[in-house]
Amino acid sequence: MAPLKVLIIGGGVAGPALAHWLSHIQANITLIERSPSMRASGQQVDLRGQGVAMMKKMGIEEAVRAASVQESGTQLVDIHGRTKAFFPAVKSGKNRQNVKHLFNTTVESLTQDEFESNPNGKVHVRFQDGRQEDFDLVVGADGTGSKTRKMMLGPDAPDPRHSKGGYIGFFSIPANPQDSDRFTMCFLPGPRVSRMIGTRKNCPELTQIYMIMRGKDKVLEAAHKSGSLAELKKAWGDLYQGGGWECDRFMEALGQSPEADDLYCTPFVEVQLPTGSWSKGRVVLIGDAAHSGTADGYGSTWGLVGAYILAGEIATRLGKDELPMTAAVVEGADSYEEIFRPIATANHGGSEWFENISNPRSSFGIGVFYAFARVAAYFRLDQMAGFDGKTAKWQLPEYPELEIEQH
Repeated sequence: MAPLKVLIIGGGVAGPALAHWLSHIQANITLIERSPSMRASGQQVDLRGQGVAMMKKMGIEEAVRAASVQESGTQLVDIHGRTKAFFPAVKSGKNRQNVKHLFNTTVESLTQDEFESNPNGKVHVRFQDGRQEDFDLVVGADGTGSKTRKMMLGPDAPDPRHSKGGYIGFFSIPANPQDSDRFTMCFLPGPRVSRMIGTRKNCPELTQIYMIMRGKDKVLEAAHKSGSLAELKKAWGDLYQGGGWECDRFMEALGQSPEADDLYCTPFVEVQLPTGSWSKGRVVLIGDAAHSGTADGYGSTWGLVGAYILAGEIATRLGKDELPMTAAVVEGADSYEEIFRPIATANHGGSEWFENISNPRSSFGIGVFYAFARVAAYFRLDQMAGFDGKTAKWQLPEYPELEIEQH
């Protein structure tokens, strides 16, 4: 059987992870990314639970730990900068890849042969430059707003993104000596929306600013839709200027410092696809494209885990001589969803009551939240938080076909 020919769309976390594992079965992989080059900057990401096990399995633990952010913990401060609660931090191989990376590249359209009647069929891809190429497997790893998902589902399919209300934004500013090495969060009282602003540091020169807004703000919504950096900066600045703590300093830097041009924001949404629709034939979705829950802390973890399961389920079936390649891909994709969907979507939905409590808006609500946080910090209740019982007990599948690179 000829090597599996794969197109992976998206160069974030899930896409390169899938390329890593599929290279172990000598797949011929093309990974495309719409950005013009590798992104060398960004915000912190979390690896939790099975994501840590996945990191070790991939042989990247040393590199990841070398790049870890050395935060001493998380603190909550009030609008006068006084610490209200503090949670100390808990410290807790090589292979040859046949992967071609193409930047500044997007897919214009894709079609596929009928997979039930044509076991040797392909996915026919047209790129934005007019070039056409056929693949045995196309994987959409292109995030919450996935264009691959829209092409796979068809133009009449409903948008699976469900708003959770509000936006999250990030940007960088020049650091001040007094900026804390703790992840610092401050809730701001206001009449219309819930606002949180926070700081983190991953290098001495810069401080990262985090903004979380829950509720509805028409100006910010319009700015996000426009895609204009200037409009986004103004909308965020108007929302936070005069809010207390160091908001005025942060918003002045947002408007004037070139470092703040890395501003990124996105609405809180969940991708809720119907059961059985993570794939269609030889086209499959992984990562946020399949099951995003914006800023829930598990995006990177589930991106790594899902990529491993998809690669493993396909690799297991490719080893069966009687199974055509298309059948191996389609069955593997179906099994990947069956195994992983209950885990990846376990925290979807959420409680409106919990959302309201954890995003206080009034001075009274913020005071109650801080009081609870002080109690939680004193009794170290943060050590008891984490995965729900089902997710915590879930074990990664094992795929011997992926453990040793086949030459």
